[in-house]
Amino acid sequence: FHSLKSLNGKRIGVQTGTSFDQAVSEQLPDAVISYYNTRGNLINALLTYKIDGYTVDEPVAKIEVGENDRLTYLPEYMERFDFAYAFPKTEAGQALCDEFSDFLRGISKDGTMDEIEEKWFSEDEDGKTLPDYASLPAPKGTLRMATEALYEPFTYIQNGKITGFDVDIAVRFCEASGYGLEIVDMSFDAVLPAVESGKCDFGGSGITITAERAESVLFSEPNYSGGTVMMVLKDTGETGDLSGKAEEGFLSAFLTIEDGAFVAEEISRID
Repeated sequence: FHSLKSLNGKRIGVQTGTSFDQAVSEQLPDAVISYYNTRGNLINALLTYKIDGYTVDEPVAKIEVGENDRLTYLPEYMERFDFAYAFPKTEAGQALCDEFSDFLRGISKDGTMDEIEEKWFSEDEDGKTLPDYASLPAPKGTLRMATEALYEPFTYIQNGKITGFDVDIAVRFCEASGYGLEIVDMSFDAVLPAVESGKCDFGGSGITITAERAESVLFSEPNYSGGTVMMVLKDTGETGDLSGKAEEGFLSAFLTIEDGAFVAEEISRID
């Protein structure tokens, strides 16, 4: 597949709890949407031909392409978006949201935000470090941040510790404002309910601002603006439609081992 329109009528994967299904319905009205709980499930479904593509944010797409040479993404944006932190619709939530937004405006103005983006969206893994946020002084109390630590480079686990772009900004805010920080890892579809119910003080996990979500939570100033893209398999030169082969028949494959993982070298269908 070399264009978005070529995927209309095909099977598209979407992570449960995200807003990507809206973009798919608008751009590809005849597509069949399949929901998966994690990005890992989406990648596996694409690699095994259960779906023809899946949606993801461009910074995440770049990470996935670098990690798996069978993947690529189409250059067309499906939609543009703003990411932000979410807060409860309470008096305390509004106060914290306003404080966080002031901080975001400040680091955007002085160039710090550009430095944070360069740090987490680059290929320099050695520079992607954080201070020990579990030991931050907390004269104003400790904030609980809801996140899904499976969304590199925004929030993910590195050396047993939750890290990433969204976490870096949260750590800097807490350090500058006198808060401690506790990060609570959960599935993405649980992040906003945890914030809305007050179980967590705020959420940050590559959360797109939408009108529907704004009915239940408050949003800070955007901390990132970008676009949604479609992940597909690289063109291997094979002819014919591979769509649905994993479900329409058995697959036989000759496997080799690369970097400790099995890789399919030749795939054939057995009806």
